[in-house]
Amino acid sequence: MNKIKKGKSLYQHIPRRAEVDKIAAEFVGRLAPDWWEKEVKGLKKLAVCQDCQAIYYDEHWHSWGRAKDLAKRLRKAGVRETVCFECQRVRQIGLEGERGYEGEALLSGWGSIEEKREILRLARNVGKRATLRDPEDQIIRLEDKGKQIRILTTENQLAISIGKQVDRARKGGKLEIKFSHQDAPVRVIWTGKKGS
Repeated sequence: MNKIKKGKSLYQHIPRRAEVDKIAAEFVGRLAPDWWEKEVKGLKKLAVCQDCQAIYYDEHWHSWGRAKDLAKRLRKAGVRETVCFECQRVRQIGLEGERGYEGEALLSGWGSIEEKREILRLARNVGKRATLRDPEDQIIRLEDKGKQIRILTTENQLAISIGKQVDRARKGGKLEIKFSHQDAPVRVIWTGKKGS
């Protein structure tokens, strides 16, 4: 057993932050040497998305309440139009069918048609708020299958948020969030109590 000498700090063997960062960088390099090649390269100039009207600057897509007005002005000024990464994914998922989404929310168990409409409005509003915060959070598809509503999202956290908001608004339901063990979509299942 090592004895601590007088005058020595107990924390003397903890490496400094720079040393920890260096060790971590070496480990990540060995673990995944080409991780950066999978990332999408950033655009160099200002751009406007044709679909969602998001504006690309400062190496990120931005959106806010008055972005559509600014997007119109930028188009008139000659700023280049493109399609943002998430809108490309939405188009691609529309063509491919059931691949490429990250979140799925399954909502069922309402008492009346009016309750179902209220749940649909709530889900759409949660999606709109998320898209205003970050254009990469979008609802890809909202399917009304009679007794069940199926919502596909580009981000798993958006599906979770929709499920939690519906659960909070409609008391007495059961919310299940199922994360996958691999890189598959999260599934959020909300079952309401009839007549709640």
